[in-house]
This record gives sequence, C-alpha cells and structure tokens, in this order.
Amino acid sequence: MTRSTRLLTLAAGLSLAALAAFPGAAAAQQILLDRPVRAGELTVFPDLNDANVYYYVSDKPRLATDANGRPQFSFLRWVQNTRSGADQPDAREGEGGGVVHAVVELGVTAEQLRQAQQELQRVRPGARIQGPVVYKSGRFGLVAAVADPATGLSQKVLGLGKAPILDGEKAAVSILLTKQGAKILWESFHTPTPDVSFTFEMDMAGFRSPMKGVIEANFDQIYEHRAFSVGVASSYLSGEIRGAFDDLTRSGAIKVTQVGADEKIESLLNVAYQKLTDMMFAPVGGTGTPSLGALEGATGNQPSMLDRATQQLQRSREETRAENERIRRENREEEERAEARRRERAAAGGGTTTTAGAGGASGGPPDSRTAAGAGGATSDESPPTPVTGRSRVAPPAERSQGAASRLAGDPDPERPRRREEQAAPSFAVVAAFEMRTVRQRGTFRIDLNKYNADNLTLRFDENIGDLRALKNDRTHFREVNLEDPLFVQREIPVSVDGFNAQDFGQFVNFVTVHLRKKHAGGAVTDDEVKIDRKTFNSEGNAFKLLYGWKGDHDRRKWLEYDVSTTWSFFGGHEVTTPARAVTQGQLSLSPPYQRRTVELQGDPGALAAAGARAVTVKLWYRLGAREQVKQVTLNPARGQLSDRVEFLLPADSWSYDYEISWRLAGNRTASTGRRAGQDAILFVDELPTSP
Repeated sequence: MTRSTRLLTLAAGLSLAALAAFPGAAAAQQILLDRPVRAGELTVFPDLNDANVYYYVSDKPRLATDANGRPQFSFLRWVQNTRSGADQPDAREGEGGGVVHAVVELGVTAEQLRQAQQELQRVRPGARIQGPVVYKSGRFGLVAAVADPATGLSQKVLGLGKAPILDGEKAAVSILLTKQGAKILWESFHTPTPDVSFTFEMDMAGFRSPMKGVIEANFDQIYEHRAFSVGVASSYLSGEIRGAFDDLTRSGAIKVTQVGADEKIESLLNVAYQKLTDMMFAPVGGTGTPSLGALEGATGNQPSMLDRATQQLQRSREETRAENERIRRENREEEERAEARRRERAAAGGGTTTTAGAGGASGGPPDSRTAAGAGGATSDESPPTPVTGRSRVAPPAERSQGAASRLAGDPDPERPRRREEQAAPSFAVVAAFEMRTVRQRGTFRIDLNKYNADNLTLRFDENIGDLRALKNDRTHFREVNLEDPLFVQREIPVSVDGFNAQDFGQFVNFVTVHLRKKHAGGAVTDDEVKIDRKTFNSEGNAFKLLYGWKGDHDRRKWLEYDVSTTWSFFGGHEVTTPARAVTQGQLSLSPPYQRRTVELQGDPGALAAAGARAVTVKLWYRLGAREQVKQVTLNPARGQLSDRVEFLLPADSWSYDYEISWRLAGNRTASTGRRAGQDAILFVDELPTSP
C-alpha cells in the first residue's frame, strides 16, 4: 500500500469513525451556506452557532478501488449475430452495444485535511475543522463525446447515478451504450485522457444569513407559464424549472425586493427559486434522481430525460458563448473609452498619458461604486430595489454619465472596468421533479431578514483517468459474442431509488430482493440480496442477482423471471410486494414510502409583536397502522425561525397532521390544536386570536 493510499484510507476512516461515534452529527450540522472559506485545497463552511467550528466539503471524486487496489470499473462490449431476411441486403454487422459500470467515491487525504487546518488557523485564528459536510443528497453523471448525425461529435449525458453523501462512501452507475457509442468510447480509452468525465451535483442543507429582501410570487400567474401548463410534462428537470422562473421574474410574476448592493441579487433569486420549487414540486423518488428507465424512456411526444439534459447542456453552452462574446465586446469598448479619457486628460493638463495599475493611478483601490452612476449608493441603507432579472446592468448612456461624473471630480484616470468571462457549464442539472397535486393559490410573500433554511448545490468534475494499463485485462475491458448459450449467464443489477445511506440509518432497516427463475427444463434458480446501511455503503448501491442457462432454448422466454421485495422500516412496519414477472435488465427499487420534507418559517416581527419566546411544532404521520411523531422547537430570541422536518409517507400521499404551540410572556401558551396539512411550508407566526 502506497503512502498516499494509506493517507486516503486514514482520512476516510477518521471521517466515518467520527460520524459513527456521534450518530447525531449529521442532523446536528447547522452550516452557513453563504460564508464558505477556502482552506488549502478544501472548502470549509462555518457552523451557525459556533464561529470557530467549520466543516469541510468532500469534493475530490475518483474511481473507487477494491480490497486489492484495483479500480472498480468495467466496460463490456457485446455483439449478437443477426440474420437478414430474404428480401433484405446482406447484414454486414450484428447488433450490439456496450455496458459501462463504474464505482466512484468522494474523499480527501489526511494531508489535505492537515494543510486545510493550518490555512484555516492562519486566516481564522482559533478555528478548527470539526469534520466533513454530510450532503443531503447528490447525483453524478457520466459525460462523454458521442457521434451526432447533425453536429458530429458532441458532449452527451450518458448516465446518472446517486452520489455518495459521506466522505469515503461509494456509489455506482451503469450505462447502456448503443453500438456506435460503444465503438467511440472503446477507442477513447486508448488515450491517456479519455473523453469521459464524472460530474457531480451535491446538495447541502444549511442556513443562509439574514438578507434585506422580500420575495413575492403570484402563483396564479406562475402556473399559467407554458412550461407548467397541464399536460406539458410529467417530470421536470431542475434546470427547466429555473429557466421558467427566470422568465417569470422578467415578467414580474416573481418579484424580489432587495435593499443593498447589486451582488446580493443572485443570492436573493436563488433563495426565491428554492422556496418556490419546494412549494410547487417534489423530487422524483424522494431525492430527485430518476430511475434508469425514466432517464432513457421518452414520455408522449417528449424526448427522454437524458436527451433533454443533453439539449439543456448545449443551450447553456451556447448562451455562455454568446454572453462571453458580449462581455469581450463591452470590455473592448470600455478600454477604448478609458484610453480616450486618458488622452483628453493628457492634452488638457499638458502631461503624458499614463496607464492606471490594479489600484488606479493613485495606487488606491478601484472605484467600487455600482453601474448606476457616480451617485449610486451601495450601503445597506439603499432604497428597496425590485429585481426583475438576474442582475442589473445600466444602459450605455447611464454608464457614460456615471463615468463623466467621476472624471469631473477625480484627478486621476479611471481604470477600465473589465468583467470576467463565464466558465462554460460542464453538465446540465438532471435533478428531476414532479408537480405536486395540490396547487398553491394567491400571492406568496416571505421576508428574508432572518436565518433561512436552504439548500446549496455544489458542482465539480473529474476525468475518469488513464485506464490504458487495464485494456488487456478482461476483468475491466471485455468483448463478448452472445451466441454461445451454454456459457451465458444473466446478471441483474439492483439499486435502490430515492434513498441514500443516511436514510438507511434514519428510516429503513433493510430491503430484501428475491429472484426466482423457472427454466424451460423444469429447474428453478433462486437468488436473493439483502440491502441494509452497511451493505448499501460498502457496495455503493450496486447489487446483483444472477441466473444461468439451463435448457432455455427460447431466448425470449429466458429473459423472463419473477421478483418480489420486502421493505422493513423503523418502527417495526414491513411491506412485502407479491412476486411479479419481469424481463428488465436492471431493477430500480422504488420504496413504497418516500421521504417528505416540511419547512417551518416564522416572521420575526410578527412573533416579537405577539411576545412569543418559543415555538414548538409537532408533526404526526403514519407508517402502516402505526402513528409516528416528530417535534421541532424554534427559538425567536436566537433568530432561529426556520427549520425542516423530514419523515416518510406512502408514495402517493402528502397528508400529515400538525400542531403549533407558542410559549408567550408570563408563562402563557397558545396552540392551533391538531390540524391536517399537506403544504411543503408551514408558517409559524400566525397565532390564534384567543390564546
């Protein structure tokens, strides 16, 4: 074992050991999402309640290795001979394709942690790294160049898997390739840097600092948008939802009123879009990761989700190229204006033309005023500004007037204000959502001047690496002709949709999958896998069932088998699905119960006016015949007026009961009593009129 491998193993072991020693660590993490710090090679986020505690992001993906240090990767290219008909031309090639299977893991080394701790101490004396961020959920995809009849080679999203959420965890993805895709990818692996990359989108749960802004949304107008019209789509990609929200913001159906500098606009819009998504949509399968069938299959006249993701990726890249061209044009125009001003100043003053440095000719900091002109204010006392787009860019005439004002009152030349070009997106967001059956009505309004529970999506990429040394190893790269039935066996990959390792520790004891194959000759093959938290983590959510060839001369019949599942949930509730006949080459298990989330929101002004010192929310839900309860307490004095409650409900249900209780001054209490609810957000600042 090499030194780097030992360090990696140590780092992963320490992270998992720390979480094992403190089972509530994941739930106890209250991270400030808008205050990241770069420490060495790592990014760390501060704790909401302790300014000296930080959590590091595990964003170093790589191919996982087995106990012998071998990459957990395989590429099977297959062919099946086909016979042409009497009225058809001779078949020059058989049918075929390929299957790529890869296991990936996230982790950092002990050396990276040590350097990050030293750097954090340098910039934040007394601070310490407590442990890894526990992601809420995540997805990773395989992106490669494939042949497109219209455009030649183009980047395409080939597959998607559920990403590991803990440092050192593993996860797997399997991709079925067409014959042409298998040919191109096979050749790509002959190069030191194959055109194959893993791209990750990881969701962090945490809080955002108070912002002086208000969100208002007219749901009646939002549902009328063409993207959300009835019958347009049964599922939505997160990128498609955000594009529709951008349109609605420009039209005024979504309004974000801000107080402060322009750089706050993007944060306000992100919070607004996240809140509206939570209220209108639910993640497919509980995590937003669609099944393999949903990714590849088309619905009605719609292309498949993988095709839609690829189209969205291409659109994003085209928009980025157009935006960068505009930025380059504006930068050139700004440089020309600055040069003209310098010449005018030199001619008027009789001096020589000079070029301002990074801090201007005087050596001071560059002008930090906004594009609204010389009189534009940037303090927190600025008047509220309604946002109707991603950012506010002053028109050319306004920018020229602002430049003239600064020129008249500033004895030094103004340094050209260059904008940075945008990086081209490497992946289209493929989190999938379905619209809630209960629609929102009226106008939604929320004041963001408090700590708000929110999500942050982190994106990072990694090339699959140089695998040329494995090309002659049939364990990793294999070509097979399927025409010898005696040696044919069928492996059925099994994965669990909608759950991750954290869910197996909170909601699920285990799930058992049983396969029964009745062969043509009368023999029976039984195979079974049991998936619990330990095996889910160790196997990377990649399990397999197996049967062989036993006198099955009818190839179509040989593909048929029976499968049944048993789900065991915490609290002693079990659900068994009866055996059903299937022919699928991969089983994606959808649990009968899905994770639901209810967000709690309180207005600080309303609660202060009512004299509320504490707010307690009880939430009841049913697993089978058993009723479960969860309780959360908010503390207005500490600004804790937002939180989330996660629980399980049947896959087709959103109903729960809740009770909100307030502790008031003078040891008085008020309560809503037990009520029925379905909303994704509960507002806890509407006290009964008669406590």
